[in-house]
This record gives sequence, C-alpha cells and structure tokens, in this order.
Amino acid sequence: MLHIENLYASYGGIKALQGVSIDVEAHEIVAVLGSNGAGKSTLLKTISSMVRKNSGSITFEGKALPAEPFHVVERGVVHVPEGRQIFADLTVYQNLMIGAFLRKDHKGIQEDLEKVYTLFPRLKEREKQYGGLLSGGEQQMLAISRGLMARPKLMMLDEPSLGLAPIIVNQIFDILREINQSGTAILIVEQNAYKALAISHRAYLMTTGRIQKSGSSKDLLAGENIEKLYLGGTN
Repeated sequence: MLHIENLYASYGGIKALQGVSIDVEAHEIVAVLGSNGAGKSTLLKTISSMVRKNSGSITFEGKALPAEPFHVVERGVVHVPEGRQIFADLTVYQNLMIGAFLRKDHKGIQEDLEKVYTLFPRLKEREKQYGGLLSGGEQQMLAISRGLMARPKLMMLDEPSLGLAPIIVNQIFDILREINQSGTAILIVEQNAYKALAISHRAYLMTTGRIQKSGSSKDLLAGENIEKLYLGGTN
C-alpha cells in the first residue's frame, strides 16, 4: 500500500531522514520505533507533505503522493499528529466534522460519526463540550476519531501514548487494534516500544535518520533489549 524508497528530508536545517525505506501493506500495523531525534516524526510529516522531501520516492497504492497535505488526505492517508492538536475552542462534534471536511457523502459521514461514538462512548457524552476542556486521554481519543472521520485507508499516528496514564494507553492501543481489524492500515510512531510491538505486525527501528533494523514485531520483541537500545519504556 505505502512504499517509501531511499527517502531524504531535512527539518529545521537538520538532515532528519537519510535514505529511509519502509513499506506498509494493506491491513497491517507497522511500528516505527526510536528515541527522540531519530527522525520518526519527520518521516510522518514527509509522508503527509508537511515536510518536503529532498529526494527519494513515496508512493501510495502505486502512485506518488501529492505535494499538498489536503490532497494526501483525499488519497486516503491521514496523519494524527503528536500532541493531539485538536481545536480547543471548538466542540467535540465540530472537531469531528472538520475531519470529514473533504467528504460529500452525508449519509456516510453520519454512519462514521456513530462508529466513532461506538468506539469512544466518552466522546458522545462530551459531544457539545469544547475540546480544550477534555482530559489528555479524551483529547487523544478525539484526535484519533477526527482522523477516522476522513475514512482513511492508512492512518498514521505520532506518539499516541505520550503523556497519558497507563490505563488510558491500554485503552487507546486496544482501539487501534480494533480499527486495524476493521480494515484500516496503521503506521504508528512510538517511543513506548513494548506497546507498539505488542499490537503491530512489523516494525522498523530508527536512529539518527536511518533504519537500523526491521523485522516482525514478535521477533524484535523476543530478540532485542528494546528498552536499553531504543528507550522503549517499560513492559
């Protein structure tokens, strides 16, 4: 589905990606792991055209992705950014409708809204509440749901566990697995390697803008001291 080959990109004057090559197949969850500064977030921003690539190729379903972020979303690739970045002054419902902004299928939008509320009942309860009044966990639920409202084929998530209590992290990752099982491919960037490897099919380990190792998540979890090498958190 997603094919990236020999990708180079700079961010803030820093050579953030140096020859990165990864693949994500349909219906997969693929994790990209690494410490702060490894280039993980830049990778997602380059895929979503928020950062311009210097060289290399990014193709989705056999075609190059467009240069404008909203066209990338139209192609079915959605980016849930680090730090949630919801609209604090808009209600939960308004945030969700922004996720569906490019869609014209009103019946489908309402159907997806109900699916989102089924996945995250708390958002239904908070439907008329302003985003800025939600807890951190609720804001992460809203950010994921806003992405789902675009009906993506591939959802990219940047550090979805960041700053959340362990019980909320478990809930979020369980729902990501459910989203994937419903047919959406997922590319997830995470520092908590144990959690990411537990739900993903394959993983890539990044350091200083390069892929250092890749393989099945099961094999990586069994064969590497993830916490020591990649600051992956605790089990």
